[in-house]
Amino acid sequence: MIKSMTGFGKSVFEINHKKVTVEIKSLNSKQSDISTRIPPLYREKELEIRKELSDRLVRGKIDFSVYVENLGESGSAVINSGIVKGYFTDLSRISQELNLPVNERLLQ
Repeated sequence: MIKSMTGFGKSVFEINHKKVTVEIKSLNSKQSDISTRIPPLYREKELEIRKELSDRLVRGKIDFSVYVENLGESGSAVINSGIVKGYFTDLSRISQELNLPVNERLLQ
């Protein structure tokens, strides 16, 4: 159990071609005041993080930050051809139903 309310911690690690930096700062305060900075992609975990922080840190002003940096392989997106073909088939069918012209270049 943490005894002091004032502190700073930082951890940096790499996983799945990403560099993740986690920082936590706390200051003495009578109330519990938790603020988080989390990338939008990981916002679904914010409630879990807040609960864990409030379970472990009884009071204080707590700043929790996560920074994610992509390393390498930045332009190598994987395209699911089956899904793309399915979308194209659906769009072609809808364009025929609505009598909309189809760009011939898309068919090549």
